[in-house]
Amino acid sequence: MRSFFIVTLTFSFSCLFAASALLWSKQSVANNRIKLPDIGNTSNIIISGELEKKLGKAFIRSVRRSIPLSNDQEINDYVQQLGDRIAKFSEQPDRHFNFFVVRDNRINAFAGPDANIGINSGLILATESESELASVFAHEIGHVTQQHLQRAIEAASQMSLPSAAATLAAVIVGVAVPGVGAAALLAVQAGRVQKQINFTRRHEAEADRVGVQNLADAGFDPRSMPIFFGRLQKSTRYYGQKVPEILRSHPAPISRIADTSARAEQFAYKQVEDSQDFRLIRMKIRVSKLRQTSIKGLIDTLERESKQGTQDLKDAASYGLSLALMKDRQFQKSRTILEELTQRKPQQLHYLTALALNEYRDERPQASLALFQKAKDMFPKSRAVNLLYAKVLLHNGKPQQALTLLNHDLQQFTPTPSVFDLLSIAYGQVSKPVQGFQYRAEYFYSLGATKDAIIQLEQALRAAGNDFHLSSQIENRIHQFRAELNAPRLF
Repeated sequence: MRSFFIVTLTFSFSCLFAASALLWSKQSVANNRIKLPDIGNTSNIIISGELEKKLGKAFIRSVRRSIPLSNDQEINDYVQQLGDRIAKFSEQPDRHFNFFVVRDNRINAFAGPDANIGINSGLILATESESELASVFAHEIGHVTQQHLQRAIEAASQMSLPSAAATLAAVIVGVAVPGVGAAALLAVQAGRVQKQINFTRRHEAEADRVGVQNLADAGFDPRSMPIFFGRLQKSTRYYGQKVPEILRSHPAPISRIADTSARAEQFAYKQVEDSQDFRLIRMKIRVSKLRQTSIKGLIDTLERESKQGTQDLKDAASYGLSLALMKDRQFQKSRTILEELTQRKPQQLHYLTALALNEYRDERPQASLALFQKAKDMFPKSRAVNLLYAKVLLHNGKPQQALTLLNHDLQQFTPTPSVFDLLSIAYGQVSKPVQGFQYRAEYFYSLGATKDAIIQLEQALRAAGNDFHLSSQIENRIHQFRAELNAPRLF
């Protein structure tokens, strides 16, 4: 009975919670855009855009609390950039999408309220081309733009904001990490939402149709969508009961694969080359997911791969080999490989940051800092460089320089838990405990630990002493957090 319950959840809920409730005007980016069927009258929808944003923020905090997300900014940057490239050709080209990576070997992807889209690291490794990976993004973006989450948010609107967000997150957790979500759902009494799940196949078909169009518009191969899902479908004969989660949450019957294939054939064929960034990110995930006890075997495999194929493939394997050697603390061998790669491809950011990290881990701080400064000069808009450099600066007792980088990040990007964490450390090092406690509070809050956040703010309030303006600011934030803990209703 329990296994059936989990399968039912993972099969049904991913589609239900796969899009946003905001009502956007539909803007075509091409005259031949596919005309989609009417998805129903939304004139009586009671979820405002502002409310959905609040729900989306609460949702992502619940996800962070429940499942491990990638803290590797280079991986996160790549995923965001790839998603943005596709999203700008969607029905909502001006909307902000938040793409993130779940550190899980299972093959799956999902979307939540306010255009939060998660991709399992296992799915990235399972794709054989960048177009295949892009096809998954395009499908999830299609769920968002077609407003498939609308009814679910209406059902959740009868709960408190934290409960609604936790319910949605629990569903996603059940999809991304089977078994975890089922228990969480029981804890938040999500049964009232489950009755709304009887329309998943139509939503999958709509997301497919939008996705195929968006893939072509973004310059990827639209045939990659039926190819990827078809390959996964065929692979189930080898899985037995362990069917890939994406096929449970995104069922791919033969008719659906045939339909997307027929639509893709409407576009002229063109060969789409993978970017080197795609190859390098897959290598990074491949190395990072292995335990230390398995690294020796991977080193041998990558040494062989580094001598096969095109130069780009050899370079990607060499990059992976350098990361594996670094993980095995063979810093000199890693350094030799990375120096050769950076000399041959000086504009490839991943080689330069890997070399800087190798020096950092080999306890060569001056060399590491010099390389990060070089990377910062060459790639001033890179968030990954900015945050990695700040981390190394803090480790080497240079908090003021780190604060310059971190405050720049706050101005340019949506804050993440890691940024709040680094800011709290930096302000602690420059003897500004109030700000340190404040950012530590934001760190805990971003992870869904609101009570811990309040404790940090109370410490900040004591440290603020007689500073009336600062104390008022802290008290206001404490009031906000406590009000949320009191579970106000959404309406």
